[in-house]
Amino acid sequence: MGLGQGADSPRPLRGPPPLPNLGLHRVGCGGAPGRRRILERRLHPSRPARFLPLCDPVKIALVQPPPRSEFDRHWARFPGLGIAYVASSLRAAGHQLELLDGKLAHLTVEEIVTRVRDGRPDLVGITCMTVEYPRAVDIARRIKDDRADVPIVVGGAHVNAVGRQALEEGAGFDYACVGEGEHLACELADALERAVDPSAIPGLVSRNGNEIVTAPSRPPPGDYDVLPFPAWDMFRPVDTLPLITHRGCPFQCVFCSHNSGFKPRYRTPANVLDEVEEILERYRPTRIRIEDETFGLHMGRTKAILEGIISRGFHRQVRFSAQTRVDRVDEEFMRLLKTANFETLELGVETGNSDMLRKIKKGITLEQVERAVALAKVNGLRVWCKFILGHPDETRATIRDTIDFIAKINPHQLSVSIMTPFPGTPIHEMALRGEGGYRLLSGGWEDFDKYSSGVLELETVSLGQLKRYQIACYINLYVRNRRFGELVRLVVANRAVGWEMSRSAIGRTARETGRRVAGRLQDNQRVPSAFSQTGETPARR
Repeated sequence: MGLGQGADSPRPLRGPPPLPNLGLHRVGCGGAPGRRRILERRLHPSRPARFLPLCDPVKIALVQPPPRSEFDRHWARFPGLGIAYVASSLRAAGHQLELLDGKLAHLTVEEIVTRVRDGRPDLVGITCMTVEYPRAVDIARRIKDDRADVPIVVGGAHVNAVGRQALEEGAGFDYACVGEGEHLACELADALERAVDPSAIPGLVSRNGNEIVTAPSRPPPGDYDVLPFPAWDMFRPVDTLPLITHRGCPFQCVFCSHNSGFKPRYRTPANVLDEVEEILERYRPTRIRIEDETFGLHMGRTKAILEGIISRGFHRQVRFSAQTRVDRVDEEFMRLLKTANFETLELGVETGNSDMLRKIKKGITLEQVERAVALAKVNGLRVWCKFILGHPDETRATIRDTIDFIAKINPHQLSVSIMTPFPGTPIHEMALRGEGGYRLLSGGWEDFDKYSSGVLELETVSLGQLKRYQIACYINLYVRNRRFGELVRLVVANRAVGWEMSRSAIGRTARETGRRVAGRLQDNQRVPSAFSQTGETPARR
């Protein structure tokens, strides 16, 4: 369900008053064996995992829809934070869980539906991004075909953006979770367990016969340190695990839905470091990926986390990566990242044209991009830059600026997506109104994939051209910088994604060419009629 914005100060995750502080919460990096340190942390009075259930547990199935395409599979390499946080909160409240993971466990829709039918849960929860929503609808419909009585709740980034529309478009859903799902999911399970009407739970949208009831919005929790750490033990083991140190982003980028809200909410450095320790002791990944939208948003706190990673020796046990903004970095930050064994630094650049940066309200300059990339390289960090093609009023000339700028800064790794009007973004509203030179090509959520998007084009740049420029960004980067061997390895390692990208570009280009040819033929057929009254023909003319 989600890490989105949302509700009232949530009540506890079910349980008695907090235990007195037993003084067992470890501070610093000394002494006791690893197993004892984990047990000591779990006795911290604010940890919900310490709470005892008040009633019989509810049997809950949590569902992650399977990938639809090679693009989906390419990015499905580590588990989702939202569903992992909801799972740990429900389990801390004493409920019985089954995770049906269509991504890492490779479960098909049919297998998920069968597992729900055979397991007979009391509640089913489905999470989804926008492009996954149609699969979530299909899963819910097929579950209802087998068990019409089982309540189904849907949540995730898409639901945070569209709210009640998720129930209007998905007849199989009984509830939608709008906002951060940890407390909401527990309150819903508690209400269903007690046979109490849950429709007033803040952040919940409910179906009541033919009526859809929207409860008041749910503000974020006041203290993120009380949340149990994500339930990674319920997922298939992977090499990379995600970790988030704060939620919310104050910047105004027009392509972002701000799924976690604009106001930043922080975990304490001590709590973040405790989670790192638990991850290393229990799951032993080779890499931890910081999922903050801007790692370094609060630089003093971020540096305290990095210094803690170093002082507690975590940098000798695992590699890290993170994403930040080019206007947040300095020399000290880069040195700390390198010392803390951060391998990759992701930078959202978006465009190589200054006018486009202003139009999308990115709030950075190309000079800051060049400085940040240079600082990262000097300090031995791998630089991963991310760009978007198809900004408002984008032209072929501004796209060529982006292609040239990518080659100029020469990042180690590159991602280029096509502008996708995700619900809840200013771009979505612009596209609906036909502003920014946009033409909406599809309203189907299954097309809302930013790497293989078929949703949007510009009056000045067709979708087929955008897809060809997308491929050109990669080729130009490697060819211009004579990185031929890397290009070959990239193509071989990602051949399924590359084939799908090429096939999509060729197919779209062929359709556009076909329409242009058909249009010219129609124009030619209409030409004689313009001279029919005079008897003049095009040849005589």
